[in-house]
Amino acid sequence: MERDLSRLKSTIAEAEPGFTRLEARISAYLLARPEAILMETSAETARKLDISPMTVTRFYRKLGFDGAAEARAEARRNAFGPESRRMDLRFASGNELRDDGDADAAREFGHAAVDAAFALRRTEAWRTIVRLVAEADSVHAIGFQTMHFLADGLCRRLSYLRDRAHLLDGIDGVYAGLLPSPGERITLIMIDTFRYGAHGPLLAQLARERGVDVVIFADEFCDWAAGITPHVLRYPAETRFVLALPQGITMGLTLLLQDVSTTLGAAARSRIEKLSDAQEHFGLFLD
Repeated sequence: MERDLSRLKSTIAEAEPGFTRLEARISAYLLARPEAILMETSAETARKLDISPMTVTRFYRKLGFDGAAEARAEARRNAFGPESRRMDLRFASGNELRDDGDADAAREFGHAAVDAAFALRRTEAWRTIVRLVAEADSVHAIGFQTMHFLADGLCRRLSYLRDRAHLLDGIDGVYAGLLPSPGERITLIMIDTFRYGAHGPLLAQLARERGVDVVIFADEFCDWAAGITPHVLRYPAETRFVLALPQGITMGLTLLLQDVSTTLGAAARSRIEKLSDAQEHFGLFLD
């Protein structure tokens, strides 16, 4: 990732002589951690550095950008532009990592993704999301592109804990399954990673207009969701692998099932017992 952001680092280094003391603080932070430009808003960077968001904005303007949003867009074009989106180049990059003996770094990255899931679990935002999933009249889940399998797996497992858990696929083109009845409480869980499905923001906005609670599991590059719903969970982007099965999001969904089960308590246990009896009746397993 660092080599993909080398242009940004060069721009910062060239402008450094003209920085104020507080701008130099931002410079040092981004030179040490350039990936922050891909993940953080001006407010988030300002909070970490104990400065004002306007100082961050002025910093980016000295670099020639209108603000943090334009700088972030430029950095993403460099890191994930048209060429780097090609699947064959990702494959080549992944093989380079493997051949360079980068197993220790990859293992550490995997640990960081899982740690992030457990850290999110300790937040008030997480507890709100658990309640939305446990207490809704119905829950729908959708995974865009290669994340479809996660939404499908989540719904299949969630149906063991509660009724009315539905996979939303959008095959009809209008997401007709997401039409609440009067007074019905619906929670929609959306799962996606970079590059994000074009329908994601449109569906999230439509769902909110219909009074649906929208929960989004995404990677840390996702910047379109915050203006639509407050229930956004971001996990480390696993860009160092060719076709990653996202460990952070997967662990997050696992913890969601665990905590929803705990919240439902006796109702979930009773439902699981009934489903277990049905499995025995139909002889679904070898032993």
